[in-house]
Amino acid sequence: MNIVLFTPVYYSSPGTQMRVDLIKKSLELSGFKTKLIVYGDYMIKRLYNLLGDVFLTKGIFWRLIGERIAKKIIDCNPDAVIMFTDVCACAIPFLTKRKIKVILSIEDLTPEYKGYSPAEASKFYELVRDYSCEADLIITPSFALTQRLEELGIAASTVLIGVEDVISLKDALKRDRIILHAGQLDDIRKLDTIYLIASNHKVMVHNVGRFSTKLKHPNIIKYRFRSPREALEFCKKASIGLVVEYRRAYTLSRLYYHIALLQPIIGQGEGPWISELNRLDINIYPVSLLEEILDSYEKLVSSLVNIRERLKIPNIHDKLINLLQML
Repeated sequence: MNIVLFTPVYYSSPGTQMRVDLIKKSLELSGFKTKLIVYGDYMIKRLYNLLGDVFLTKGIFWRLIGERIAKKIIDCNPDAVIMFTDVCACAIPFLTKRKIKVILSIEDLTPEYKGYSPAEASKFYELVRDYSCEADLIITPSFALTQRLEELGIAASTVLIGVEDVISLKDALKRDRIILHAGQLDDIRKLDTIYLIASNHKVMVHNVGRFSTKLKHPNIIKYRFRSPREALEFCKKASIGLVVEYRRAYTLSRLYYHIALLQPIIGQGEGPWISELNRLDINIYPVSLLEEILDSYEKLVSSLVNIRERLKIPNIHDKLINLLQML
């Protein structure tokens, strides 16, 4: 079976890129032929940032962009397609007419992410419901988001992000005391926490976000790569993961990134992603306990091995793989 994976935000969203790459690899390990299509990344990002609440709540726009997206996919002559992001629902009617099996992966909810007014959000959700009803399956990367969609009248299944083995326990225990912040520097509270930790420890930071140029300290090491996979060799040198997040995110790809790297996680914040961590039995420790975590490092890292095994691809994607095998 030939499967197209389509996303309009592959390069502008490292989290989505990580999820797409892991699902693609799971499918290939299971015997499927895959093709990745990245289309409209810059255009979609501009729409989100400038006119998203105008265009993305208009049925005429959904029809126009849906036809364009569908044509890109149809030209590849796939048996099935997995489309990532809620906006991609606009292409579903055009694809099903061509007898292409469609799976929609909703990674986040645009109205919540962009702060739409209640009226704008209601119109957007109405369009998602209308356009996605013909999908063969709707999936999400988190249990919390699946529940939220249910509240909106959209039936979905949870297919978690997943991890790979990227470092052995033996190598993980040899690392220096370096802290890794793999998220965007888009909140001043992140800088405050990083500076606090940098007063005593080296901190690796992903050099992305509107506050990235303001972050300067002798103990701060900045990095930037084209993809999360390319950053692995650099990031695996760190021993602890740092997550500081206050936006309404249902899950964070970087949490899986830290588990793959066998890095205990410290952090702070709020949002549905915290309840998702609890659901997955993953601990996030207060920043104030950093020294205690470093002192108990071997025990904590060893406990992450079992969690990583439970979240490994391709088994973690069995629900998706089994459906595709039945199509």
